[in-house]
Amino acid sequence: MKTLLLTIDAWRATHASFMPDAVGEHTPNLAALAEEGAVFSQAVSHGPATPYAFPSIFTSTLPLDYGGYEQLSDERTLVSEALHEAGWSAAGVHANPWLGEKYGYGRGYDIYRDVGEFGLPGLERGRQFLLDNFSLDSPVYRAAQSLYRTVQEPLRMLGGDAAEIEVARKALDESSDETFVWTHLLEPHAPYTPPKRHREAVGVPETDATPSQLVTRAQHGPEEFTEREREVVRGLYAASVRHADEKAGKLLEAVDDDTLVIVTADHGEALFEHGQVGHEPALYDELTHVPLLVRPPGGAAEGLVETQARHLDIAPTVLDYAGVEPPESYRGRSLRPAVEGEGMSDEVAISEVASSATEPGRLAPEELQVAARTPARKLIHADGEVRGFDLQNDPEEREPIADPKGDDWDDLRAALDDRLAAIEVGETEDIERDEEVQERLRNLGYID
Repeated sequence: MKTLLLTIDAWRATHASFMPDAVGEHTPNLAALAEEGAVFSQAVSHGPATPYAFPSIFTSTLPLDYGGYEQLSDERTLVSEALHEAGWSAAGVHANPWLGEKYGYGRGYDIYRDVGEFGLPGLERGRQFLLDNFSLDSPVYRAAQSLYRTVQEPLRMLGGDAAEIEVARKALDESSDETFVWTHLLEPHAPYTPPKRHREAVGVPETDATPSQLVTRAQHGPEEFTEREREVVRGLYAASVRHADEKAGKLLEAVDDDTLVIVTADHGEALFEHGQVGHEPALYDELTHVPLLVRPPGGAAEGLVETQARHLDIAPTVLDYAGVEPPESYRGRSLRPAVEGEGMSDEVAISEVASSATEPGRLAPEELQVAARTPARKLIHADGEVRGFDLQNDPEEREPIADPKGDDWDDLRAALDDRLAAIEVGETEDIERDEEVQERLRNLGYID
């Protein structure tokens, strides 16, 4: 058996066609895969952005465990390491600067590739022209891509746009059984610059500003946007989701029926909810409620699963299907019983972050936020206060309940209090980021 874990950056649950109450049919390729798999309608990320979310996906531990998320402690066992110890091979490929080997993410892999590059001023229009007029596998696109790589021009989107798929497909095609492949797609992450064909399919209105200019302005001043401008930004995001699905479809062509496939987002994305465009530190559902799809070998017995699943559960699920015992440090549980039609109870999901919007990825004890969630309710501890949300009657979290009490909240309050008591946020390790990483983070909108 082979395993493919596909993670998609900044992908809202509302924009996965296979999820209940989806907004539009933006992911037809993944929806086709979902017909053979189990869809978890209540899946939760443990952090609102890439550096806070991925420790849980890969190590089944919470973001602030083991000294936090600035660098993965050796005490955390990556799923790739557990599989390697059991004799599996592993290949990982991504284009996100937060996931570099220097932060500990490359452990246990035979092949670990960062295909991301950053764009040079003046080259954006040329990149966009290629994306608008040529498919990823056209000779023109490939020739331009090869030229830029040969001379090492740092053109992020062109260099990385097809490379993740190429590396992952090769790993799947050329490997034997007992191979784990992880691929992370940067789309639909800001600045939402999808090819013209996807913008036209969504019906994005034309504007004088380029997509990246408009989205950058939205990230810095969302309250200043007119409703029409908001419509454009939402349309650009939806078109970017379509672009991610197109790339996922090319990858899925290399997947056979005997491969375990797990698809999720690292986190969601705010589109003007709670005064935000993007994913600065906050714990509302637009950032932490994510799509999750599990297609086991031979297909799933269960289609829609309403039991709450967590990113903590992904690594144990991979190891369960691989026949590998999970490390003692793992907090999650295998979702295999639910995939195979057996009932599973809800487990409280903890989401947390201790960083500021101005210094993302850096630990800051005074910025601690922790949420405890079930499908029905959520508690958020932030700024020294606890607010509750009735997710059944207030799913958009617009009506906070100050310090809620009573039988309906007791178990959630106990889970929140237990987590708050266990967290020890240390001072930042101040891990050095080289200038290339800094520039890539600027291009993604993380830093000014």
